[in-house]
Amino acid sequence: MPTVTRALRTALVGSIWRAAALSAGGLAAGFVYNAVRKDGIPCWDYEPVASCSGAEATRSEVGVVSPEALAEECGNGDIVVADARPAERFAMGHIAGAVHLPCSASDDAARVVDSLLNGKYDLVVYGETETEARPVAETLARRTEPKIRVRVLQGGFPGWASQGLACASGGCPWPEQEQP
Repeated sequence: MPTVTRALRTALVGSIWRAAALSAGGLAAGFVYNAVRKDGIPCWDYEPVASCSGAEATRSEVGVVSPEALAEECGNGDIVVADARPAERFAMGHIAGAVHLPCSASDDAARVVDSLLNGKYDLVVYGETETEARPVAETLARRTEPKIRVRVLQGGFPGWASQGLACASGGCPWPEQEQP
């Protein structure tokens, strides 16, 4: 009789392990499926600033500003300009005074931009195109205070440069430890 009990116990333990493995696999597959869907359910509240997933615009608060209008506003001191392009493009040339905040930016870079927005009322994000800048702008619009107006630059950086407006080149002006 002890042999039957041992065999039954072994079969039962094996069944429990298989059920646990199947449940874990199903749970993991469900999370992956949810993550790749455009309309997936968010699983946490915090969203990194430079998330480039979900390129579709979901908030109407993100406006568009022309290069000429931005050039006029830059002198008022209440505006932060963020470049969403890759580091190589930023180093080749960017709007004078812009901070570098590409889609691949770290959470530390997001916190730097959050601190730069303290006391400011306008944030303009640009990329090579409006489409490149919009996901970063949308993410920032969701994370910033409602009093901050978030916009993308019409025509992106090429639109700015074609107008002959102020540009700079070189790396990000932040100290090395804060650089995204």
